[in-house]
Formats: sequence, C-alpha cells, structure tokens
Amino acid sequence: MARNGSPRTCHNRLAARFGRFRNDAAGSTAVEFAFIGLIFIVSMLGIVQFALAFMAKMYLHDAVSEAATGRTAGTYAGNRSQVAAQICGRMIALDNCAANLQLETQPLTSYSAAAQSVTGTVFVAGASGTVMLIRARVPVMTFVPGLPTLHVSAAALYTRP
Repeated sequence: MARNGSPRTCHNRLAARFGRFRNDAAGSTAVEFAFIGLIFIVSMLGIVQFALAFMAKMYLHDAVSEAATGRTAGTYAGNRSQVAAQICGRMIALDNCAANLQLETQPLTSYSAAAQSVTGTVFVAGASGTVMLIRARVPVMTFVPGLPTLHVSAAALYTRP
C-alpha cells in the first residue's frame, strides 16, 4: 500500500496533471502565434527593407545618370556640392543624404581594371573631350534588427563637352 507522500503517489498525481495539461487546448492559439507570428513579422520587415533598398538603388542610379548626361553645369564645372544637392534632391528614405553621400568623378583612365570602392574623395571636372566616370554611394535606412548598414551605389559614364 502506498502512503500519501510516497514516490508512486506523487508520480501518479504528476502524470494526471500533465495529462490534463496535454488535453487542454486553451491558449494554444497564443502559443502558435508566438512561434509563427515572429517568423511572419521578421519576414515582412525583410521584404519591406529589400524593397526600400531596391527603390533607393533605382533612384540613385537615375540621379547619377541625370547628373552625368543631363548637361549639368555643376558636373562640368567640378562643383561637388551642387551635384550632391542635385542627387540628394531626388533621393528618398535616406538619413542625411548630403552628409553621407560619397560622390566622385574623374577621368575613366584614372581607374584601374580591379574593383574599387567609392571613396568620395576625388571630384575632378576633367578636360574637354575626356571620358569621365561619376560614382556615388550612400547608406540606406535600415530598420530590421541585427541587419548591418546597407549601401547602394551607382555609376555613369559621360564625355566632358
């Protein structure tokens, strides 16, 4: 005969409680949402972040192309601040574009064939008839936790009139 405090009785009571807990469906929706909802929300934030970066890339490409081929006096005069203001005027969803924009232009012959990052330190007007390369790089606003800073870049060629 088992006494009230014996291990066998405690085991039976514990098994009965777990059995009732296993069969109880109350609160199961909240637990399922906690697992699935987190994945869903992070996925949606990732999709929105990708769309924002893609849109910023398109806007930057258009702005750099316009600065290169739109007969912009600032580009031809070597006026970096005027070109940066023109590019940043077309950009959206960027934190402090004017301060964070890395912009450079110089003759195409000054670049090596190896991949180079945009430093934003050189802005040369170039001589008439010179093939020039204008490049820009800017960070995109990120709001997904744990995501590193995203940068978009664009480049365009033009011939200095």
